[in-house]
Amino acid sequence: MNNKMRLHYSLLFLSFFFLQFSVAQSFSGGKTEQQIEQEAFTFFDGENFINALPLYQELINVYPQDPEYNYYLGVCQVEVNENVKEAIQHLKIASTKNVNASVPYYLGRAFHMNYEFNSAIRYYRKFREYYKKKSIGIDRLIEMCQNGLPLVNSYYVVDVKNKKVVNRNEFFRYYDIEGFEDRLSKKDKSLTSRYDGDGDREVACLANKGQYIYFSSYGKNKKTGRDLYRAKRLRNGGWGEWEALNSLNTVYDEVYPFMSNDGRTLYFCSQGHTSMGGFDIFRSVYNEISDTWSEPQNMGFPINSTSNDLFFATDLNDEYACFTSSRENGKDEVTIYKIKLSDYPEQKVVMNPDLLSNIAILNVGSSSVDGNLFEQGAEEPSYSMKYNKEDFPYFNFPVTSELTYHYLNEFKSSEAREIFIEAKNDQFNSDSLIDGTEDLRSQLNGLEGMPHTILSNKISKLEQKSFELSKQAENKLLKAQSQESDYLNKNIIGTVTAEVHAPSKKGQLVMSSEIIPSANSRSGAKVVNKTEDGYVYHLQVGVFSNRAESSFFSGLDDVKEEIVGNGKLYKYMVGTYSTFAAAKKKIPEVRQLFPNAFVVAYKDGVKISLSEAIKVTDQDYKPEPQPVAAIVNTKAIQTVTDDQVNFRVQVGAYSGEVPEDVKLKLENFSKYPIDYSKDYRGYTICTVGNFDSYSKVSKLKMELREAGLGDAFTVAFSGNDKITIQQALEILRQ
Repeated sequence: MNNKMRLHYSLLFLSFFFLQFSVAQSFSGGKTEQQIEQEAFTFFDGENFINALPLYQELINVYPQDPEYNYYLGVCQVEVNENVKEAIQHLKIASTKNVNASVPYYLGRAFHMNYEFNSAIRYYRKFREYYKKKSIGIDRLIEMCQNGLPLVNSYYVVDVKNKKVVNRNEFFRYYDIEGFEDRLSKKDKSLTSRYDGDGDREVACLANKGQYIYFSSYGKNKKTGRDLYRAKRLRNGGWGEWEALNSLNTVYDEVYPFMSNDGRTLYFCSQGHTSMGGFDIFRSVYNEISDTWSEPQNMGFPINSTSNDLFFATDLNDEYACFTSSRENGKDEVTIYKIKLSDYPEQKVVMNPDLLSNIAILNVGSSSVDGNLFEQGAEEPSYSMKYNKEDFPYFNFPVTSELTYHYLNEFKSSEAREIFIEAKNDQFNSDSLIDGTEDLRSQLNGLEGMPHTILSNKISKLEQKSFELSKQAENKLLKAQSQESDYLNKNIIGTVTAEVHAPSKKGQLVMSSEIIPSANSRSGAKVVNKTEDGYVYHLQVGVFSNRAESSFFSGLDDVKEEIVGNGKLYKYMVGTYSTFAAAKKKIPEVRQLFPNAFVVAYKDGVKISLSEAIKVTDQDYKPEPQPVAAIVNTKAIQTVTDDQVNFRVQVGAYSGEVPEDVKLKLENFSKYPIDYSKDYRGYTICTVGNFDSYSKVSKLKMELREAGLGDAFTVAFSGNDKITIQQALEILRQ
């Protein structure tokens, strides 16, 4: 071995040594991974997301692809409103393993908070579709996203004079506008319902020189939430009968009414009307002649955001105003913004929707320019369109862990391709600015006084712009990756729950896990469209982006077609069976043509779960015993009652034989029960252990990972039904 080779191997050894050392030292305070995880989950379970977040971040640094850690970190980031864009990536990783039933909900919230309303709607609907019992309020969240779409097409340039972060309790005490305190009043008993509580609900606004008072209350019942009322001053100094502002009230909450000094313009906050998230601020004008209120007008973006925006109040001359928002804060704090009002506020079109979250951050002495924040008076650098479709260089763009693009024509989603081109141009301009600053720095030598200061400021601004463009490029690349993978997942390669096999000549075969209604349709294939009454079973063979020809199902009988995916996809099933056992017997035969065929159940033409159908049609059904050869060094899983909760570690799900290296690694864990069972798709699910404690299973999970089974994660069962970790812990606490 020559000296060069010796040096090469020495460097490899040292690199490996330092890598091992860095991993070993990666946890703070000398704690083990299990201790960090247990502490983090204790905080999480107690909804102390602020303290749980840094612990899960520490775990993610070591296990960046762990689905559980990604789920918990993503939820924490959403709950405390921190790094929401990053939370989307964490939650998408969690979604690949179906770690928790709430993943679609939190993905919807993350997209919603990031002003990506269409993506938010998609995940909200997915959560509502699969988890109807837990989806209370989802319809309203979807409505808010739909409200937001037109609101963020343009934005008002807001002149922010001051902003400060305060505790959310009685935040209005910090408002600094002329005459505000004189119009702020506390509700007395005559203005309080027995349903009203303490705190902000006691705030009222005096108007028309103290002759009226405006306030919110639950009123006589709580069915419509908090509503707006006003009362007139009596001669004895008290207040008269309540007058509900019915044209302004909705079935949702209305709070913080504030009457302008003109005695006609009322500002208030509502979760109803056209709110795009939480409470939005609205304005309505009172007509004394007709005794009516104008249609509530949303104050627009970015005064309103996807967070709670509250208590808009103006000074005596309608020159300045204050309002409060939680858009930049966690649960315990809010930010107060003092702005200068304008009779004709400047309105601009949103050129880049990716930067809506930037526009929403209202900085003092700044104006929004197409979504990029610059100090007033800053020189905006020129932007060059270096790359276009016709002349784009070779590149390496990882779409998934197994798929990398090198040319533009490989993109299947035109939207993802355009975003990718934008990202490359952003990065080119960022790099160009850095090159320019290096030239300017060489000119600093020899300059003193004002010329030095001016040039230094220019360099600083160019560096800031370069940084913003670089981050913008990074975010666009992530979005392009997400858009392309989502497109492939929906239209080409299928969902994560099934693989793709045997595409037809006319339509690309995809797999779908949607719950879909029955449909009466016609096809070139010999399909049966009659809806069967009662419980029946079919073998689902695939979903196509185009209608399949009859020849594609040659050799199969009783082919059925359903239109799915909003009318864009065609789902095909074969056979009709009265029992699950009968359908299952046909699987080997059908899988010769369609390797991923699996059993689905219907009741009166509507798809239902297999477990629900089997309880009725196959009351005596027992799973077939597994061949002895398929089980290596296993111990029987103890019999579990229907209400008993247990935790296991899932090592993997395999469409074929369990890999030999996995079996060899599991030999060292033969003291634990090892189970190989088939799911409804025919996949072999391998789990290890059987514990009644989350902390106990956590220790085994760490050991399995250290043994080289890096995809191991915790699963929970109630009896034989798989449930989420949170559900299991709730059952144990009862």
